[in-house]
Amino acid sequence: MTEEIVLDVNSVSKRFKIYQSPVDRVKEWGFFGKHSYHKDFWAIKDITFQVHRGEFMGIIGPNGAGKSTLLKVITGVLDSTSGSSRASGKILSLLELSGGLDQDLTGRENIIRSAQLLGFPDLYVKQRMEHIAEFAELGDFFDRPLRVYSSGMKIRLAFSLFAFVDCDVLILDEVLAVGDIFFKQKCYARLEELIKEDTAIILVSHSTGVIRRYCDNVLLMNNGQIIFQGDTDQAIQKYFHIKGGISNALNPEDAVIEDDEDLFPEFENTENISDEVISDWPSNTTLTPKMDQTRFAKLTYLSVCNERGEPRLSFRQGERAFFYCEYTLKETIGVPIAGIEITTVHNVLVHSKNTLQHNIRLPTKIQANDKLRLKQSVRLDIAPGQYIINLSLFTLHPNDFSQLGALSKQELREKLIYVARLKPAISIEVLPLLDKRVKDLHGGMCNLLGEAHVQLLAKG
Repeated sequence: MTEEIVLDVNSVSKRFKIYQSPVDRVKEWGFFGKHSYHKDFWAIKDITFQVHRGEFMGIIGPNGAGKSTLLKVITGVLDSTSGSSRASGKILSLLELSGGLDQDLTGRENIIRSAQLLGFPDLYVKQRMEHIAEFAELGDFFDRPLRVYSSGMKIRLAFSLFAFVDCDVLILDEVLAVGDIFFKQKCYARLEELIKEDTAIILVSHSTGVIRRYCDNVLLMNNGQIIFQGDTDQAIQKYFHIKGGISNALNPEDAVIEDDEDLFPEFENTENISDEVISDWPSNTTLTPKMDQTRFAKLTYLSVCNERGEPRLSFRQGERAFFYCEYTLKETIGVPIAGIEITTVHNVLVHSKNTLQHNIRLPTKIQANDKLRLKQSVRLDIAPGQYIINLSLFTLHPNDFSQLGALSKQELREKLIYVARLKPAISIEVLPLLDKRVKDLHGGMCNLLGEAHVQLLAKG
């Protein structure tokens, strides 16, 4: 991502006039607007944001939040009532293209016609036609009229055109929900290639997994307004609270647990109280992490060591890395859920695990000014290369923690409350093995545990 702004949306609003009947519309026209027979409905109001070249921005929100209206204003399908939207380059919208396909033309003919409408010369798309047909995986349907296509096939056709044309901003609206897993994999791979080519992408999706994996900046919309813009995990957390009906504008203050004894009952199961002491805490090394400080917790210590307790930022394949983190709490919280993520430089998640998944004893309450220490180790059975380490701290209410076994994965995710997120915190390097007899320990990203057997059956 660069500092160049390719899309600048400034105070954009869109109003629709709602009439109770067609007669009221005629009446209003007849009086030349002197009498009003409609109600104003603001689909979006005062929307402001910028998109930089190479940025992958996500837009999430419940149904009716105004996401599709915003996209239509950006692409010029709708005129804004007020405000402005300016792009310094070509914008392509899959929503716009898939809706403008001709039912009587074949897939091939629609590709040519759509490219012409988008301003591309005939030779440009014809040179890419076979690649487009191969990517779409429509077989004989590629040369059949669109009226025999399913809705998913139409989206595949439209996306395949986008995969091979140049643009500065690509807008996608829930299009990655179609097709089988193999087609989706191709789409994701192509999106990563476009990002490397400095194409800005705006993705509207209800799939928080896709948003979390790809987007480095997220807009959360509700009731036609932006209620949050920034870190992906924070946006998703607030989105879950909106869907659950808890709050229409959840603030970080919701991470704070009131210091009320009734909220922290005495559990009969004493395993909920942590008395563990980390005896090998390093004393002579502190890394300075890249982080956004919050008013709820501050990372005051971060160290990465090898098995001998030596500070390291580079490891050999198969070595175990030990991560030591210390958070100072500024507010009282409940059960701490702290963990680490390892991602590639292209933001592909390699590993993620937290204190809840490690099934260890956890404190049920942390007071303001307390220090929380975390030691977590990972065996680096992964391919050589640079990796990004992300750190996170969430909290879970003690009552929810006591009923952990009854919560589904979705319910648990909705109940986790954001405290701090460090993305990225640091980077580490994994080096190849020194053993020259084995050039590659394994293929792919991870070294999965398994066995191999060889048997020779001699003749006679």
